Amino acid sequence: MKLNCNVIRDLLPLYADQICSDESRGLVEEHLAECEDCFTLLGQMHSMELETHLRAETGDVLRRQASFFKRKSAVIGAVIAGIFMIPILVCLIVNLATGAALDWFFIVLASLVTAASLIVIPLVMPENKLLWTMGTFTASLLLLLGVICIYTQGRWFFIVASSVLLGCSVCFLPFALYTGPLKRLIGNRKGLTVMASATVFFALMMLSIGLYTKSAEFRRIAPVVSLPILVSVWLMFLLIRYTKLGGLLKAGICTMGIGVFGFFADYFINICIGNRISLPVFRPFIWRVSTIDGNAKWLLLLSCSLAGIILIVSGIIKGGKRD
Repeated sequence: MKLNCNVIRDLLPLYADQICSDESRGLVEEHLAECEDCFTLLGQMHSMELETHLRAETGDVLRRQASFFKRKSAVIGAVIAGIFMIPILVCLIVNLATGAALDWFFIVLASLVTAASLIVIPLVMPENKLLWTMGTFTASLLLLLGVICIYTQGRWFFIVASSVLLGCSVCFLPFALYTGPLKRLIGNRKGLTVMASATVFFALMMLSIGLYTKSAEFRRIAPVVSLPILVSVWLMFLLIRYTKLGGLLKAGICTMGIGVFGFFADYFINICIGNRISLPVFRPFIWRVSTIDGNAKWLLLLSCSLAGIILIVSGIIKGGKRD
């Protein structure tokens, strides 16, 4: 029986696919009538074939549906883009008919391009929709601001542009880095890329403000105010991202750091720019205009310190139990 089972099991795939000879089929059927194990194995083979067939059918259906929705999205996007062309043509015709300059026409055009980047682009792009949407929205927003700046004969474009790039890098870049092309390019340096980009755009914004205001006082105070904030944020990022401490320990250290920074930042900055002030005074039972600032800073320091200590102790206990 053991030898017969081995022979029959070699023939079962051919029997299941109905491609064996009549003699082999008869031998297999005669054996299956007597051997329950081989009969069960044949049933399992049929189940696997059915599952494979169903999986292939499901994949084909999903691919057809995805292709259908892509075509539908492209058609809808093209229709919406055509609708956007109507006010553009109307504005152009009115401008030409009245003999007016085309300045405000370009403002309308840039505004509609900005709107289209959020509505049309996600519908017409077949892949990496999020990346294309965020990229085109940022570019079209800068274009709109540039057209308005030219139309108003302003000098503020670089201030606003650097501010927009800073905001977009903070809000959009973390999501964009998880899309296909950027994810492969950046690898596991996503956090570092976001921090570096935000730092560069922040520096460009401060530089643009300094060039616009041409104020010696701003150039003297801005680095003193900005550098402590940047250093604190970078220290917390490096602590969270690159140290091997537990999550509770990291949270506790960062919480205490926020409390200490909030308490001493104003005092430190004033000392650096030459203003002599005293440390905040805690008067919890006196809440007036002159005491609100000191009381708020002391409450921030005490609450963050208490929460940080609790988190650090919890992290140490949890780490000890794990060991």
